[in-house]
Amino acid sequence: MLSRREFCKAFALAAGAAPLLAPTTSRADATQQLVPTLLWLKRGADEGHIDYSTQEGYRAVAWLMRDVRAGVVGNPDWRLLQQWSWMQAWLASYGHHARFDVHSGLRTKGTNDYFEGARASFHLPDEQMVFRAGDFSTPAAPSEYMGRLAYLSQQGGVGFYQTHEFTHTDVRGKVVVGRSR
Repeated sequence: MLSRREFCKAFALAAGAAPLLAPTTSRADATQQLVPTLLWLKRGADEGHIDYSTQEGYRAVAWLMRDVRAGVVGNPDWRLLQQWSWMQAWLASYGHHARFDVHSGLRTKGTNDYFEGARASFHLPDEQMVFRAGDFSTPAAPSEYMGRLAYLSQQGGVGFYQTHEFTHTDVRGKVVVGRSR
């Protein structure tokens, strides 16, 4: 396992000066470029520093981002994991080691209808059970800051939820911002 210093150093070397704001988009890119694939996640009593480039690590992240209400595990989009690890690396480079407390990842249709109604959602899985959204908070920074950081990554949708103090990100490919008070 890499130390935090090695993690940040690998990120800086892989990113170079120009593409500093863009996470990679595939597992192959990350492996070839030495982009960090580490996440510090917590959900309920489960917590870990996880290297999601391994099958075991990817399954652990998928478990933490499961639909708890329905008991269903899906496949988080690689770009979403890269975005979150990039955000953690950004914060770590400034001395803030941020655990992400997962509120939501995959949602089945029943769970999504229960929480949001019948709206289209990137939390919903496709035919391969891939979902493209997650909601989290962190004790290291306010949700407003985390939303702005997610926006900098230019990966997709960003939702600011100040009343609930969490941040929504998705990797739809088009940058969209939403606010809820």
